[in-house]
Amino acid sequence: MRKLSLILLLGMMFAFPSLASAQTDTTISKMTVQLWPEYDQPSMLVIADFQLSDATPLPVDLTFRIPLEANLIAVASLNGDGSFLNALFDGPKQDGEWQSFTVTISQTSVYRFEYYQPLTFNGNQRLFSYLWDGAYAVDAFNLLVLEPKDVTAFSMAPEYKSIAQENGSNYYDSGAVKLAAGEQFALNVEYEKTTNVLAAPPQGVQPSAPVDENTPGRVSLNNSLPYIIGGLGFVMIVGGIAYYWQAGRKPGGKSRHRSRASLESDESGEEAYCPQCGTRAKPGDRFCRTCGARLRHQEE
Repeated sequence: MRKLSLILLLGMMFAFPSLASAQTDTTISKMTVQLWPEYDQPSMLVIADFQLSDATPLPVDLTFRIPLEANLIAVASLNGDGSFLNALFDGPKQDGEWQSFTVTISQTSVYRFEYYQPLTFNGNQRLFSYLWDGAYAVDAFNLLVLEPKDVTAFSMAPEYKSIAQENGSNYYDSGAVKLAAGEQFALNVEYEKTTNVLAAPPQGVQPSAPVDENTPGRVSLNNSLPYIIGGLGFVMIVGGIAYYWQAGRKPGGKSRHRSRASLESDESGEEAYCPQCGTRAKPGDRFCRTCGARLRHQEE
């Protein structure tokens, strides 16, 4: 039984050899790698565009390795209108001294992946090394290097010729070379600059037109000020009415009567009684209302 299973397994491998070697037999027809130092971050932006030949059986998974300290930010495919759409991929995950991710190629189109890789700073000097690890054969491999802003010295090993772009920036072009599977491609970049100026510094969202009082959707304080003042006045009037209404509900008359009586008591001192007949005098009396005798506390 085991012999039969082994024979069947070997037969499948011979009948479908592509299943066992699809990863190494895949060839990239064209690959362009761009290096943009200090573009929108103080690091190296690496942009890799690649495309498989029309004869490549699809779908197929391609695994790429990038430096362990790199930060993968995008994996996409080129749409028919020239824009890039997010592509299906897995990873990245640590792979020895590298990190790897796998892209599922489902159509004959240009695919792209981007990542940031740190630069080495040594005072005003910047150093960077790029390496294509030769995971796949490439019929036309091309490397472009953008010269950063405010450089005082720029060199590469190996040296490339520079070409001027429309925006005035210099690109260094390696020219297309053919690479076999397992063949590496390396480049060392060294330059100096005395500033930290980026080629395309990040910017906040800016209005498409000047914003003023006539901008649609904008509320003008001058137009709203009368309404604000009127609203505050109305609130103050309502608050005053409520305050006086609450004050009127309290037993104010009784309180005033008690206060007046207390005042009279304070003025007259102790309760007075007639020394002759003993009749109780009322507050403020100087003479007894019964017998007419002078009240004693008035004499003191």
